[in-house]
Amino acid sequence: MHTSRFVRPAAAVSCTRGSRLLSNPGLQPAALAQHAPRVRKTLQKSPVHTTAAASRQADALPKHGGDDEKEPSSLIKIEKQPFPRLPITNSGVSQILPRTQVLRKVFATENYAVTQTKLMELTVEFARINSSSADVAEPMEKWRRSVLDAFGGKLRDITRVAGMLLKLCENKAMAFALYKVAGEEGYQNAAHYYAMMLGTRSVNQKGSQAQSYGIIKQLAAAGHVPSQMVLADVLLAKGDARLAQQAIAILESAASSNLPRAVYKLGDVYRKGQGAVKTDYEKALYWYTRAAELNIGEAHFAMGNMYSLGQGTEDGQPDFTKALRCYEKAALLDIAEAQYNVGVYYLEGKGVEKNANLAVEYWLMAAAKKFPVAALNLGKLFAEGKEVERNYR
Repeated sequence: MHTSRFVRPAAAVSCTRGSRLLSNPGLQPAALAQHAPRVRKTLQKSPVHTTAAASRQADALPKHGGDDEKEPSSLIKIEKQPFPRLPITNSGVSQILPRTQVLRKVFATENYAVTQTKLMELTVEFARINSSSADVAEPMEKWRRSVLDAFGGKLRDITRVAGMLLKLCENKAMAFALYKVAGEEGYQNAAHYYAMMLGTRSVNQKGSQAQSYGIIKQLAAAGHVPSQMVLADVLLAKGDARLAQQAIAILESAASSNLPRAVYKLGDVYRKGQGAVKTDYEKALYWYTRAAELNIGEAHFAMGNMYSLGQGTEDGQPDFTKALRCYEKAALLDIAEAQYNVGVYYLEGKGVEKNANLAVEYWLMAAAKKFPVAALNLGKLFAEGKEVERNYR
């Protein structure tokens, strides 16, 4: 059932979806203690049932607010609104633009339609306008035109630069302004981020929440998938049966195109009874199974949780053998919590013959991904020398 590929934890760190947590495959048993909590004195032998990634699986935002999502080819008409005054501290440019050295490295690796010098000029003008006491509406409209000219009208690049600023800068005001420029020109990904930032500390003006919701609804109707996911979450949060059915319809529409996040989200909705949707374990397993077929590790993990708790089983009793099978598949897809759970199952002999050595191998995988309970258990296991040979190194 198991092969030598599990012998080296480092081999299990990579994942087709990309690592969720920082990995350190070079960790040895003696070094693992530094990652463990200091309060627990005994082995933690209970499986975990949540993952850090599961809550993000249906997150509608591409990484770092950039333009990683596939952009629909058509533009969308977003009503242009006057620029509000955006918060600029006394530090001015230093908070809304990365340091020169950092910016130089970014421009050396990314091919933007704007030069570093021109971006700095736009930033200085942006800071000057928003830190002055005069009305900002007219000067910011001129700034809008300057941005479009500087980027040669390339809306995708405006969105990419906004994503870079969102990631690297303490002050998000200029990132918001760039999203607003590209979004109000009809670029859907930019409009999505513009809507998501409305009402935050970056810009919190009267009516901004309603404006944000209106843009998200408009984008969702146009088939923009991230906005559809956000809208579904909003509707489910209302706790209204009619709105919940609208959310289900939105998710099922996206799932019909095998969008992994939508498929997985439907499993969550039916398992947890989100919004006004009744819990239905049979439907939850159906959607999780489809998500697992799309290589979503969290879906395997969720099914493992269900089987371990007797949710959706024929007799309502836990099925640890099926649970272990699901956890093992999730472990192969880089889910640290699943790697930890498989270790627990092998140490305890749940659904499988006891095997402390395999438990150690799976916990090493999880600990290499900075999963603290796995590191704690390894330290205790090697210190006690009961299930495995004592090792203080």
